[in-house]
Amino acid sequence: MKSNSQTFQLSTLHRGKYMFILLTSILFIGMGMSKVPVQEILKIIIALLMIPFALYLAIKLSTLSSTWILDEEVLRISNAKKTVVFPLSSISYIRNLKRSGGNLIIIHPVKGPAFRTWRNKLFQKEDDLPLLSEALRTADIEYYDL
Repeated sequence: MKSNSQTFQLSTLHRGKYMFILLTSILFIGMGMSKVPVQEILKIIIALLMIPFALYLAIKLSTLSSTWILDEEVLRISNAKKTVVFPLSSISYIRNLKRSGGNLIIIHPVKGPAFRTWRNKLFQKEDDLPLLSEALRTADIEYYDL
């Protein structure tokens, strides 16, 4: 029997690793600038110009792309570290919360804790989130774009 499965690629990232790298980079930028023997205004300007580099570095080092497979009975989310399977009957609803630089997608099962994943759209090519959103709605899953 052939399955009607749909596959979607999302640009996601490991949020904890991202925050750690970003905050550590900013800390090192601040410490490094405190040691540079120039006027304070130049230190501030140089530090501010280095923050986008820290952001880029944090995103590139914490990228964890995911594949979402939706078929008639399950939603399967896979990345390089793990695979999570949700039977469609066990999903209460899905929320897509727009954030600066990406989205927080939360899957609320009928029982148990919610599953969260962070979609990143900074420094990334366009992914399949609009197609995934439409497919989830078509599969009669309550899906909220907030």
